Amino acid sequence: MASAGPDAQLLLYGFGADVHFEGLMTGALERLESGGTLRILEALFVHSDPDSGELEIVSMRGDGAGGIIAPLLNFRLDAGERRKATQKALSGRSSGVSADLLRELGESLQPGTAVAAVLVDHPWRRALEDAVARTGGTALADEFVATAVLDEVGDDLLAATRGLSPGGEAAS
Repeated sequence: MASAGPDAQLLLYGFGADVHFEGLMTGALERLESGGTLRILEALFVHSDPDSGELEIVSMRGDGAGGIIAPLLNFRLDAGERRKATQKALSGRSSGVSADLLRELGESLQPGTAVAAVLVDHPWRRALEDAVARTGGTALADEFVATAVLDEVGDDLLAATRGLSPGGEAAS
């Protein structure tokens, strides 16, 4: 249950041909990062034009200081910036996403549809895990749940604590 490796989370979203992008996602990303508890590592948006099937792509690495917001706004509002961002991405000069993968993603989209991916880091997590470890605690569970009420995940709580040894560690 505890995660291994980096504290990154992939968020992947798909959009149908009837979607109207009005800046809501850019605003959400700005709010997400401005609080300081999450850091955007990479953001990717691939859209297939509904009429021509031509791709619109923006792919960028985050700097942790909200540096992707201005380029995303420019991409959204300016057709020339969309063309430049798309050319840059497809030439392999943007983020860590290869031009080949971007082309494959684009080919998999139906006209008018889109996909957005955001890779986020959880810096808050390292501070909490350090405090738990220094206190002698052990991670018992690490998962996303579809509730905001612990009572609804009571069975999961019980299952995670059943094998807990008197020393605070999960029994193997």
